[in-house]
Amino acid sequence: MRVLRLWLTKIGEEIGLPICWLLLVLLITCLPVRYVLAQDPNNNYCANPQGAETGGFTLNKTRICVGGAVTIVSGSVPTNLANVGYVSQYSGKGIPSNFEAGPSFTYTRPGSYTILQVGSRNNSRALACQTLTVLPLDPISLTVKSCSGRKVTVVPDISTLGQYDTYVINWNDGNIQEVNRAGMEANPEHTYTDNGADTRTVTVEGVYGTSADPICKTPFTQTIKLLPVVAQPAITTLKTVSDNSISITYQAGAGAVVQLHRKINGVYTDTGLKESAPGTFNVQTDAKQVQCFQVVAQDVCNSSGIRSDEVCSLALDAKAGNKKNTLNWQPYAGTTGQFRSYRITRNGASIGGTITNQNTATYTDDNSIVCGTQYCYSLAATVAGSVTQTEITSASVCVTGVNGDVPDNLNDVVVTVENNRPKLVATFPNSSSGTLSSYTLAIGRSNGSSGAFTPVGTVLNNNTFVDNNVSASAGSYCYQITYQGVCGLTLPPSQPVCTVFLNSETRNSIDWTRESPFTPDPVAAYTLIVTDSLNGATQRISMGTGTRYEINPNDANASTFTYQIIATAGSKTSYSNFVTLYRDSKIWTPDAFTPNGDRINDEFLPRGIANDRFLMTIYGRWGEIVYSTTDKTKGWNGLINGAPASVGQYMYRIEIEDPGGQKTVRTGAVLLLR
Repeated sequence: MRVLRLWLTKIGEEIGLPICWLLLVLLITCLPVRYVLAQDPNNNYCANPQGAETGGFTLNKTRICVGGAVTIVSGSVPTNLANVGYVSQYSGKGIPSNFEAGPSFTYTRPGSYTILQVGSRNNSRALACQTLTVLPLDPISLTVKSCSGRKVTVVPDISTLGQYDTYVINWNDGNIQEVNRAGMEANPEHTYTDNGADTRTVTVEGVYGTSADPICKTPFTQTIKLLPVVAQPAITTLKTVSDNSISITYQAGAGAVVQLHRKINGVYTDTGLKESAPGTFNVQTDAKQVQCFQVVAQDVCNSSGIRSDEVCSLALDAKAGNKKNTLNWQPYAGTTGQFRSYRITRNGASIGGTITNQNTATYTDDNSIVCGTQYCYSLAATVAGSVTQTEITSASVCVTGVNGDVPDNLNDVVVTVENNRPKLVATFPNSSSGTLSSYTLAIGRSNGSSGAFTPVGTVLNNNTFVDNNVSASAGSYCYQITYQGVCGLTLPPSQPVCTVFLNSETRNSIDWTRESPFTPDPVAAYTLIVTDSLNGATQRISMGTGTRYEINPNDANASTFTYQIIATAGSKTSYSNFVTLYRDSKIWTPDAFTPNGDRINDEFLPRGIANDRFLMTIYGRWGEIVYSTTDKTKGWNGLINGAPASVGQYMYRIEIEDPGGQKTVRTGAVLLLR
């Protein structure tokens, strides 16, 4: 139609406008109907020509890069196609009113474009379409890294590799390498084997097409300095700074990244610490134990790395003795054959000379040890490695000098009971160096012979201790005494001594514990003292080494008696607690109990009751009932409404009825102790 308008305009200029319009009407009347029908503005004429004739053209390229031009190949348009025009960016909707003559079209944005050709043939519209891809020229971002041994690696930013068909790497030594995207993502490497310069410029091009026939390309260039082969790293010093810190200084080749590895269960494991060479690692670890290390030098091309020799720390321990200090350590645990010597310093000065035996593990310093003076020791070792020797230093450990008098031994201790409290008396033999001038006794107590000893008190310059915190009627208590002399010198604890605990375990017996109240001697004999509570008469009964006295249940004169045991060993004597048993109508009741949970005398429980009917009631200070039971096996556990009762005296009333119907009532008082 555009061509038709141009033609009618020219005719109108020659023959006049009225005649021109007349000819236009006639021409439209004669044209085929399909050529003059109005076009559909929403139709994609490349997909649906709507009966149009087929045109034709060929592009010199189907892929170009941004900023490039595509050209219609000369002679590709049919000769019988007239009035030809082009839409270089066809939207797929209708046929635009404006056309381009071509033959070249330039594109400034990447994407896929359709070129629409509009022409006429046989008085009909003729159409043809071609698709063109415009490729982006994305800049490539990458890093060329230098590795040891004149090797380099290309590390791309994968997000910038774009859509290129291939990548061409010019290593600048005559070698050109072409890789695909997967090859670029694998970080290509190259080793320079020539003897050229140490500085090289590496060029990487992203190419559409092939390197031999590129459509277009974009370059990236970086200059890199080649590195020599990385030398084996070495630990030069290892110093234990504190109980939880070790400082390690190392050397390694230029450009290397150094990791610290520590041996755990025999296997070296990366600690996660990483530095550039040379440098220092500060390690937080249990430095009181021997720790072994290696440093591993790596570059960007070497994942396994080059390891240093093994180097292990030294852990020193010092203990003060009388006029001497003893040092102990574990022999050097590093690589066999590299050890050279140990050296010891005291307060910064070398002592003991050079020790060349690796298996040496102790040293005694007895040179002029002064009481109260602090002595600080350090142990150093020299080991020879593959690269250089290493100096290893332990942490400094300090002790206070001891030079004082101590007893020859501490083995004469007696415990007895006075006023229902355990009392300890220690007798010291003569000191090897004369009279003891000053000392402290530390007392440890255990509830029974098998328990753990806990500190309960100390006495200064005194050999007697009374334990006022326990009741001897509650059970047997065992004691140890530790002697602490001047300058802090301490002897091992004495052998345990235990109070003789007297109680009644059965209806007709008096029983006592057999653990000795003497050290180091066992009990030679026991004597039972029986006192009649009514008339005060006292009887002494020799029990030998036995620990039970059987009471005659048929004694018609049996009344209330108080019992006590005397233990003897040579000239030493120890007394037990008192126990009073009430024998009226076969009832025995203790005068005190200690509900403290140690399972000894924890309940107030009458004894001597056989098949009698039973009722026991406990009263408080104001006469209120705090406990009552008819079960002769259930004593009072010292609780009132679930809470511990106050220490003090409580009244009781016990009523029994024997199988013959005879009733007996017993009242009295019991002392609750904690």
